[in-house]
Amino acid sequence: MPATGTHSDGVPVVAYQVRRAGGEVLAARDADAPFYAASTVKLAVLVAAARALDAGALTLDQEVASTDTFRSQVPGAPDYRIEPDDLDPGMPPPGTVLPVGLVIERMIVVSSNEATNMVIDLVGLDACNRALADAGAGASVVGRKYSDLAAEARGDSHRTTAADLAALMSAVVTGELAGPERTLWMIDLLARQSDRQLTAAVPEGVPYGSKSGWVDGIRHDVAFVGTPGPDALVVAVCTRGYDEAHAEEALRALGSLAVTLAGIR
Repeated sequence: MPATGTHSDGVPVVAYQVRRAGGEVLAARDADAPFYAASTVKLAVLVAAARALDAGALTLDQEVASTDTFRSQVPGAPDYRIEPDDLDPGMPPPGTVLPVGLVIERMIVVSSNEATNMVIDLVGLDACNRALADAGAGASVVGRKYSDLAAEARGDSHRTTAADLAALMSAVVTGELAGPERTLWMIDLLARQSDRQLTAAVPEGVPYGSKSGWVDGIRHDVAFVGTPGPDALVVAVCTRGYDEAHAEEALRALGSLAVTLAGIR
């Protein structure tokens, strides 16, 4: 069934790119078509955090206070709270002190919006967008923190394409964006993401990792399959206009097809 929303007119669209992390494109469809990125841009926030850790500007055991209320990036706009439907029930009450490593983990493993906003406050939007640029994801942007409705009304948004998501994941798994230790740390977090669509058909024992994103009428996923490095298979799929069940069916089908065609067993 068609699904509409703030970022979907209800017209069904599927775009994808299948490639090797080293660069060879194996299959693509409308891979440069623009989409609202939803939570897939959290992968760029993860890279920015990894670089801050590499530089010593952050440590995983550094303590921060949990919060669900943030300052808008629009001058004069009031502070705002994460929208109720988007709150992470696993985050501790506001004011609770917790390590940065746990905040980043929740950002990726359960796609926590308040955790993501906390990380963005630590690393800055500019660092997130530099990660996209350095990966060759030039059509993508991390435009604001989550639930900043004043910024969204001003036109500050998250944008991406299937080609950009594939380029970003490829740059992560080939170690182009961070040092070896932090690259392995990112790969471990991506392997533990709780929402598995593209990787649902990956055979037991084969390495994988992914980052998905969704809002009403939008469902995306980007994944790597195989030993991280230039030969790893990378699949990125963006959908718009489908209800959740049909979008997830498309993601799982394309992921399964890509794994089969690549001969991964």
